[in-house]
Amino acid sequence: MTGRERVERASAFAAVDRVPFVPAVYEHKARLIGRSPSEVCRSLDLLLEALARERELYGPDALTVGLDVYNVEAEAAGCAVRYFDGGTDVPAVAAPLLAGPGDLAKLGRPDPGRDGRLPLMVEAAARLVREAGEAVAVRGAVSGPFSLACALAGTEQVLVATLEDPPFVRRLLERAAMIAADFGAAFLAKGAEPVLFDSKASPGAASPRVFREFVLPVYRDLLVPALREAGARTVPLIVGGDTTPILEDLLDTGAGQLLCDAGSDLARFAARCRETRRALRVSVDARLVHRGTPDAVRREATRLLGAAGSGPGILFGCGVVAYDCEPANVLALREARDAFGRA
Repeated sequence: MTGRERVERASAFAAVDRVPFVPAVYEHKARLIGRSPSEVCRSLDLLLEALARERELYGPDALTVGLDVYNVEAEAAGCAVRYFDGGTDVPAVAAPLLAGPGDLAKLGRPDPGRDGRLPLMVEAAARLVREAGEAVAVRGAVSGPFSLACALAGTEQVLVATLEDPPFVRRLLERAAMIAADFGAAFLAKGAEPVLFDSKASPGAASPRVFREFVLPVYRDLLVPALREAGARTVPLIVGGDTTPILEDLLDTGAGQLLCDAGSDLARFAARCRETRRALRVSVDARLVHRGTPDAVRREATRLLGAAGSGPGILFGCGVVAYDCEPANVLALREARDAFGRA
């Protein structure tokens, strides 16, 4: 069974030969080819080289086209992004684009075929699909509406506005969702499934109230339907941190795959995802993968796989792999998955 088949079958609740291995490798891609994140995220050739090295070294069942995943759409919309050509820091939005509700009218709708680095990411996905799409699942990283809204207007301003100016937040989220839908559709047109990243919407960063009142409706009513209409089958939604308090809301978004990040209630996630037939990605704590030993990583990976079970709908990975993480620790994750599958 190929990696692509494994991911697609697990996501569709069909039987697989082993749990799909989908580690969260983004800025770490750059380390694999001895380059900085700022170099790789702006070069089509380097990004493709890094993706090829990731596939060769780690043997994942899915590859995600993305590195500084929360910057690309914001930059295309007009935000300045700070790059670190001389270091290993991940690029970051330098300042919000919108100073307040009055600036919303100047927020454009970036064209994935023309603006910023959107075309670079789409072309990288297209080439990866052509070269490896039969063997591995190819996904395109897309910023979720709340995280994009925070990049565009500033996190503090958005959170305050959820209390003081809810209509502004709803309008901003709708605009952000349209940007995400356009980018996701561009990936789909090239044969890559979009995966949505929205960790600013985590209860630890916002609150369950904010998710329920503002984030959930824009996913349920706008973004997920738009992506499904464009051809998306799974619509993975990645919200990091302990998301147990918003589990039911995450299910209500309509996303077809959820993340159970470190600290979340795995038993509850696994039970509810089985009941609702949603794929679930089980995740080893990124801090352990970064700082632990390979033996410790293998033990924790084996424990989590056993707790989640190997039935339909389960995928396995980890939190975001740090740039300077030792490859041996990522390989330990795959080794644990392989041993679990044989058992």
